[in-house]
Amino acid sequence: GSDVYATNGSRRYGGDFQGIIDQLDYLKELGVTALYLNPIFESPSLHKYDSRSFHHADPHFGPNPAADIALTAGETADPKSWKWTAADQLFLELVQQAHRRGIRIIIDGVFNHCATEFFAFADLREKQKDSTYASWFDVHHFDDPSTKDKNEFHYAGWWGLKSMPEFVEVTDEKGKKNLHPQVKAYLFAITRRWMDPNGDGDPSDGVDGWRLDVANEVGTGFWAEWNDLVH
Repeated sequence: GSDVYATNGSRRYGGDFQGIIDQLDYLKELGVTALYLNPIFESPSLHKYDSRSFHHADPHFGPNPAADIALTAGETADPKSWKWTAADQLFLELVQQAHRRGIRIIIDGVFNHCATEFFAFADLREKQKDSTYASWFDVHHFDDPSTKDKNEFHYAGWWGLKSMPEFVEVTDEKGKKNLHPQVKAYLFAITRRWMDPNGDGDPSDGVDGWRLDVANEVGTGFWAEWNDLVH
């Protein structure tokens, strides 16, 4: 194509969790003791800092993307609605195989913003102020359905990028900047999911650490509580 950047945005070159598993012995021979992965969560982009969900690994990193996408249709913020996809299970196998070799796994948490395809934002975009998730985002104006010729829906995006809607910040009871309680509950739930996948209270089967994207753009009230949860 004439626009190499637009064309390249739709290409995937086949890297996946199995590819990392296949190279773990080599990495151990090199003396590697930890792997930090850029965002692994489901995302429409290749950089993956715009997540569709934080509770699933991207299906393209697993063995059956189409089946995973179909399996997760209709999930909500309620952890009881979440399933384990083939990509999720392969990632957990990667964690297990790495641990057997004395290698730890660090993943990337992007808790300031998401993708426009993020399940909560997609619901908000469709239902506007009637959405269950209307309070999750920093919405400046909802669309007026009486004006058919324009869309007044306006919201805050990370550094002005509308492709990355920002979660709304609130002031908590301690006077600290925090995320909305419903957003916080969701992020706490996905933290537990990846750190203790079988939910038995023993985190040895989960990830070993987090790298946090644009952490300075999330309130310290949230980080204090999240830090306590992680420890």
